[in-house]
Amino acid sequence: MTENQLKDENPWKYVADMIDPREKDCLFRDKAKKWYVCEKDEERILVFNRKCKENDTDLIITNTPPEPWRGNPLTANLIILTLNPGYDPNINESLAKLIQCVDEVREELVKFRKQTLKLESQSMMPENDNNSPISCFEAEDMISGWYWTKNLKTLREKSELDEKEFYKRVAVIEFHGYSSTTCRRRFPLYRKDSSYLESQEFNKKLIDYIVNNRRDDVRFLIVRAKRQWVKFLGDLYDKKIFLSRGNKGRNPSISKDNLAKKNKDGIIENDIFNRVLDAVTRQLK
Repeated sequence: MTENQLKDENPWKYVADMIDPREKDCLFRDKAKKWYVCEKDEERILVFNRKCKENDTDLIITNTPPEPWRGNPLTANLIILTLNPGYDPNINESLAKLIQCVDEVREELVKFRKQTLKLESQSMMPENDNNSPISCFEAEDMISGWYWTKNLKTLREKSELDEKEFYKRVAVIEFHGYSSTTCRRRFPLYRKDSSYLESQEFNKKLIDYIVNNRRDDVRFLIVRAKRQWVKFLGDLYDKKIFLSRGNKGRNPSISKDNLAKKNKDGIIENDIFNRVLDAVTRQLK
């Protein structure tokens, strides 16, 4: 499969086409409008959400743009594997409504989000220009809850790369691309006999393409849901290129302490952080 063939199969490009920067509710959409979901995922989401009680924090959010990945996994040197995008109404509703009221900022941010969904972005963060009331970088950072800039801060500082170059070299892939406040029932695998979503099957093709075409040039770091990822990846899982953090818990911070695997005497046995740092700082091919 070629890169162009892979992009042609991308179901998220159709979701990207649903996000219209001219609409002043495109970042937090009126629920009466068409969902921001891949067509073949709709039924599974509907069934799952019907099983959720009112105000259930596991509810899948369908009126904000999904994020199956951040950055461009096809070009990044480090790809972080995690669970799914979080949802906080103070950020993803209130802040989104504020941002989408400013035409210039909304249009630039939506352009960046659409490029990302189509695997055409150059970085996981947009340019940090100051031609608008707030930059597109600031808007993206805010609407993401400052999540990745905070959790990548230590790695970025240790890399000694400038901000622009650093964010070109890092990407994130979610186990599934739809937002929720919590994921206790592990949508979509809430039954043992459940199959994966069509959008997840594409993400597996994406990872397969990366593994087979950039094997010596890329590292994956699992920071959430390792058991699910290993099962999902199957034969693709290779301990040489798939790293996982040593500490238990949900802290996704990419730091030496959080990634360390220590023996019973507290001595680091596997210095994952330096392997991650090496992946980020090596020369891009």
